[in-house]
Amino acid sequence: MRNRNQVIGIILIVAGILVLFGRMVGAASISWPLFVLLPGVALLVWAFLGGEETATLAIPGSIVSTVGLILFVQNLGGYFESWAYAWGLIVSGAGFGIFLQGALTADHDREREGMRVVTVGLALFAAFGAFFEFFIFDNWAGSWVGRWLLPLALIAAGLVLWARRGNDLEHHEPTPDVAPDRSDDRTGP
Repeated sequence: MRNRNQVIGIILIVAGILVLFGRMVGAASISWPLFVLLPGVALLVWAFLGGEETATLAIPGSIVSTVGLILFVQNLGGYFESWAYAWGLIVSGAGFGIFLQGALTADHDREREGMRVVTVGLALFAAFGAFFEFFIFDNWAGSWVGRWLLPLALIAAGLVLWARRGNDLEHHEPTPDVAPDRSDDRTGP
């Protein structure tokens, strides 16, 4: 019970400081994502203070904290279009939570599983981020790359695959049907 009171006390202190800071500098419009981030951090703190019994809180704590951080960065830059690929970071946040749970419970398999999920999430973030930023958001569709190069590259790739499929059929020699060897069959009296 004491750990829970400490966590709640820390959360209230930090929330009060942030609200005061926001009022003093007029930063209320940029600090609203903290109302998502703080509960996530609270869950993480609770996971660490509670030991093995509360280690599972590391997963939702990491997910909520990741969403809060994404919102904070997006709000600072005013660039909410990045939600199109930022979800990959949420996958990584879940993986980090799994890793933390494994670290808190000394479960090395969970740690490895968590790092695999982190890697997959970062790869998805990078791949979708590159696609959306280069081909969708940066107005590449209106440039010569989007107008000419991308469609021509798609046509060329399709022609290569189509030609390869035709070559595969031409060079494919049918195998003769071979009757099974029946020397082992014992047909007799």
